[in-house]
Amino acid sequence: MRWFDKQYRWTRIAMVFVGLAFAVLYPRALLGNDPGWMWNTPQRNLPFEHMLIAMYFVHGLFLIWGARDPIRYLPLIDFTIVANIVHGTVMSDATRLGLTANLQLGGDVPGTFIGPLLLLLTHPRMFYLDRIFGRAPG
Repeated sequence: MRWFDKQYRWTRIAMVFVGLAFAVLYPRALLGNDPGWMWNTPQRNLPFEHMLIAMYFVHGLFLIWGARDPIRYLPLIDFTIVANIVHGTVMSDATRLGLTANLQLGGDVPGTFIGPLLLLLTHPRMFYLDRIFGRAPG
């Protein structure tokens, strides 16, 4: 499968975009002390932050690698969608901790939903969109 093939082009682009966001933007925002990405209640936990950076970095690399053949990496795409929706939903509890910057546009809570939404809209089998619009997968 070649990058310039029309089939699954948008899925490939989405996988690379989300992969780069996970591998580059997430660590940059966290290490750059962006208040919308910090969880400092009751205090900052640097080992926890470094673990998150490592996990998202590796996840991002696998998404970029999987973009070569999206059908072969459907479980990774589906995992990314479901895991990040669950993660973002759990993080939306930030208001109870007084971390309102995390919920604002540019914060990590809305940012966590962008990747799965993009992958959902470009899913190679259009599984989710077909159910919404009542079309048969094909």
